[in-house]
Amino acid sequence: MAVSILIGDVARAQEPDDAATLERRIVRTFASGDHETALTLVDRYIARWPDAPHMRYNRACAFALLGRSDEAAAALLVAVERGFRDFEVMRRDPDLASIREHPTFSAILEARRRLDRGTADRQFEAWRRRYGDDYHYETDEQHRLHFATGLDARAHADMKRIIARQSAHLSERIFKAPPLDWCLVVVPSANHVREVFQRLLDVSDPARTPGVYLHGKRLLVTRDIGESLRHEFTHRMHWADMDRLGQRHAMWVQEGLASLYEEYVWTDEGGIRFVPNMRHNIARRQVQAGISLAWPKLFELDTDAFFAGNARFYPQVRSIFEFLASVDLLEAWYRAYVDTFERDPSGGRAFEMVFGLPVDQVEQRWKSWVLDRGAIDDRVEQGDASIGVSGTDAGDGVRIERIVGRNARRAGLRRGDVIVRVDDQPVRARGELMLAIAARNIGETVRLEIRRRDQRMVIAVRLEALRGS
Repeated sequence: MAVSILIGDVARAQEPDDAATLERRIVRTFASGDHETALTLVDRYIARWPDAPHMRYNRACAFALLGRSDEAAAALLVAVERGFRDFEVMRRDPDLASIREHPTFSAILEARRRLDRGTADRQFEAWRRRYGDDYHYETDEQHRLHFATGLDARAHADMKRIIARQSAHLSERIFKAPPLDWCLVVVPSANHVREVFQRLLDVSDPARTPGVYLHGKRLLVTRDIGESLRHEFTHRMHWADMDRLGQRHAMWVQEGLASLYEEYVWTDEGGIRFVPNMRHNIARRQVQAGISLAWPKLFELDTDAFFAGNARFYPQVRSIFEFLASVDLLEAWYRAYVDTFERDPSGGRAFEMVFGLPVDQVEQRWKSWVLDRGAIDDRVEQGDASIGVSGTDAGDGVRIERIVGRNARRAGLRRGDVIVRVDDQPVRARGELMLAIAARNIGETVRLEIRRRDQRMVIAVRLEALRGS
């Protein structure tokens, strides 16, 4: 039934009621099909606890199931006025089928769109009042996004292009529709990172958290416009799809998809080709050592267990989705997962459908693919080719904190410069800079595009051996 549908045992109707007991009796009564008694129990609950929006919603469902359409519509309006906000559930709930065409039902959904935009606008204006002119503010009507970024105009435009292209791809190929709700996208300026992550996101150690998407607040915060932005924006799109479907997908699926979109390149045909990032080598070492978690166990992990082992599980789930994409089954698998979700929310059945094999055999194909692919060069260690600088994330690139190499100093790099590109490759975070340099050789010359305060310039640097500090 509906949200929080709420159980009971009518034979015990004379026993004293606490909220939890009465809720259980209501759920059980709805499930039995005795909607008249369920309505009586709901009214008893509301008489004692009138400010329960989910119970007001259940009252509307009871009326609708009894065919009392006008009373159902009126009760639904009261539920919304009392704070019920799960409009996607309302839109899809079969218990409300009898009032789908009722004018009040249509008006509620239209009001929801205005309410959603109004909430987003207030959140946007609150940010502007707090941080003022330190930020670049913009509203994107097409993608239903507000932006508040501590980026310069060029980086801000770059961020918008990334989001627009990724949004179009995800809407067309994976989720089949764009989000209907609004979202605030924040890239904090360097001097606000700690405050934003601690105050808004309740993150105790911002240095270890590059980005967060909070669906309840429709808020996306990222410290860089590279991997973190692409990861969190995929979450934004995926949550919108889950709302439409009335599903809450397994955590390995949510994080696997988001991690997959951390690193990709656009093909000449306008498609996406996913490329390995630093997670690949970790997953490969796990497979080599025989310590990757067996798929059936991985798929059944609850949220707490997944995040408790995040360093181990994120590389594995990204690798699984990259494998799906490599055999051109990513879209087919997601469609199969959505279709089989009620029977198997873990996702194993979807693999069997698209591969035509038992899930353990698909897992073995993945392991072979991981090993055959080989490792990528993802480290710059002592003696390797190096630019000769150390740095930190700056949102649109890597801010130089120290000049440690002679060639870098001679080329004219300075502390505070932000590296945004290596030759033709954008680098928007330290990990991307590391990958751009790791495969190079000592003596090669790279052209670095840097941002120095409000100016952009290109500086050529000859790579030298990384020395110990």
